[in-house]
Amino acid sequence: MTTASMTVVIAALLLLLLQKCDSLLSNHPTWTITRNSHNNKQAISSSSIKEQEASAAIQQSRSILSKLASLESTQTKLDLDQIKEYNIAIDGLPDPPPSLDVEGGWSLLATISPNAEEGNTVDFFDLESWKNYIAGSGPSPFQSLVTGSSRVQGLTQWLTPQDFDNLVEFNVGPISGKLVIKASLEKIENNRRTFRFRGGFFLLQTVWGGSIILPYPVPFALLGDRALGWLDTIGYDEETGFRAALGNKGTRFIFQSKEKQSSGSSSTLSSDVVTASELYTSDAQQETDEEERERNQGLTKRAVVICPQQFGGKPGDYTSLMSDIRNRGHPVYLARISALDWLSITKSVFTKEYFAGELEPSKTLGFYMDAIDKAVQRIPGGEETEFAILSHSIGGWIARAWLGEVASEQTRQRCKAYVSLGTPHAAPPPESIVSKADQTRGLLKYINDRWPGAYFSPSIQYTCVASSAVTGKVGLDLDNLLAFASYFALIGQGDVDGDGITPVGGALLDGAKSIVLDNNNGDNNPIYHADVLPNPLGGTNAKLIGTPWYADRMEEWVDAL
Repeated sequence: MTTASMTVVIAALLLLLLQKCDSLLSNHPTWTITRNSHNNKQAISSSSIKEQEASAAIQQSRSILSKLASLESTQTKLDLDQIKEYNIAIDGLPDPPPSLDVEGGWSLLATISPNAEEGNTVDFFDLESWKNYIAGSGPSPFQSLVTGSSRVQGLTQWLTPQDFDNLVEFNVGPISGKLVIKASLEKIENNRRTFRFRGGFFLLQTVWGGSIILPYPVPFALLGDRALGWLDTIGYDEETGFRAALGNKGTRFIFQSKEKQSSGSSSTLSSDVVTASELYTSDAQQETDEEERERNQGLTKRAVVICPQQFGGKPGDYTSLMSDIRNRGHPVYLARISALDWLSITKSVFTKEYFAGELEPSKTLGFYMDAIDKAVQRIPGGEETEFAILSHSIGGWIARAWLGEVASEQTRQRCKAYVSLGTPHAAPPPESIVSKADQTRGLLKYINDRWPGAYFSPSIQYTCVASSAVTGKVGLDLDNLLAFASYFALIGQGDVDGDGITPVGGALLDGAKSIVLDNNNGDNNPIYHADVLPNPLGGTNAKLIGTPWYADRMEEWVDAL
């Protein structure tokens, strides 16, 4: 065999051997696992890299957003580098699960306007921002006053199956308060929630720890579909509670769940906002005669006639007080007085008796006397039914005048108890510098001269309730300053204790049982003059939300009825 032939044969044998070996490798279990294992290692290695990258992105997002959420972060406007950093953080968050449950409170940490990385930010004073908003291609410039591309503080969203509410807490100089923008949930599509703005109100802190409601001056009902919006959750980290959302105008929002925040913030809506929302969405209505009968039906204790404070007796006044007294078994009848009734008092301003300080209750306050008469007449049972008078503020001395010169002897015999809450019974001392500037223009002197102290006792049991919540002082504190001015005008001395309007010494009658509510009962529960601010011209008075008043310590005086 030639060398060339041998070479050909050897090559053929080697090829055959290689094919055989390949067949063996393919069919031998151990060898097959070894080959596949090598391929799997490559696949696992690739998957592991992706997981590590995703994990690193999440950790980076957490780090960036945790710094954003920290209390030390006080900057408001974001610079370009921060905008880019927060966009990276948003993109690094895990995708949200389908139909993520987002009900509850969410603190808004930052907003990023569309095209902010290119320097095209939304600004209230920028003409281009207004053009984009009017054209429907950009968010409202009003939003930039609170958010824009900025670090946000004090703004929280509260989501329920029905509502989509925004709460902004603010301080402008000496004014502190909250702005509540209310929206209703229209529909939910996966992680997109569509809502419609329907109103809003300011909750402004005033006196005695309370706040009043002022409407937010935007006519949402007239905006049509411009009042519609949506937020689509695009990222969510369950461990930290960070959530990113995209708005219908392209703005990106960064939230954190209130439950996940470490600042000790409450995960529930504050009680003052809850109360204000209820008042905002309801119309105060005066209790009708029929409603009064239904609510008093079956109550067997002594009937109670309520004599309201100045400009009181309007729809919404004393609603909770009346309910609480009824819950204790007493039927209740309010002396109802409208704003128009109260305005009739101005007629006396143009009389010589007014300038001489010689006004008489039955002539000056005839409308109030009529209201008491009508309340007593609504008590069923005729002339045999007993009743008690529960009076508040000036209603206390007006009720004394009604007993003295308006009520018949038979009607007065039916009245078995008289309770006054924060009533300024004492007229200014004759020798004081304020006696000639008597606010009542002689009314209180007239009453005290004719029916002093517990005049009709023992037929009527008198109880006077006062409070020592506020000491009158001249200074920057509004509560103390208001108290000083009021106490001084009433009794000629301002640096004493009282309920913020009526000093303790001026609220008590000789011969009456005295109850002074102080702050020494261990619960730090001061009691103020009223839970409303009187509105002389309005159909209703302004509710002081969060202000504790005499009704909140009812258990200390209700037995006197």
